[in-house]
Amino acid sequence: MNIVTKSHKGDFCLQHNGETLNQLNYTNWFTGKAKADFQKQQIEIYPKNIWQNKYYIYKNGDNAGSISVNWKGFFKICLNALNGQEINYIFKPRGVWKLRFELYTEDESLLLTMHAINNWRKLNYDYQVESLGNTTPINETELLIYCGYAANQYLAMISAS
Repeated sequence: MNIVTKSHKGDFCLQHNGETLNQLNYTNWFTGKAKADFQKQQIEIYPKNIWQNKYYIYKNGDNAGSISVNWKGFFKICLNALNGQEINYIFKPRGVWKLRFELYTEDESLLLTMHAINNWRKLNYDYQVESLGNTTPINETELLIYCGYAANQYLAMISAS
């Protein structure tokens, strides 16, 4: 699976064997508001406030979770499962010269790695996703939408500093 950047705003799509599965589009890059369609559901992600350290996730207008960042630059993705239980994931940036991101379960089991591929023509990164095949209650494609969003926010944070 790959995450392919579509515009300078950070829009991206998820591709598997060259076929586009989903796409996330920023409605306003400067405010961090984004929308995606996933399995006939409208996903909206937007920041809580101007500090952009917490982001709300809504599916069809209902609260589906949040993404928050800590002082180490790690993102915590909290998602509401169908049974009302909260499922937490940790999204960590790794490497300096060869940037990659790793997604862990709350008990520190590695779920997937996103290897950054720098595309100088687009001035953005594409990502090659290496999945470990571990099972999770949340669909992996849906998780990649949130991971792609978090990766964009991380790159925006480090470019601002």
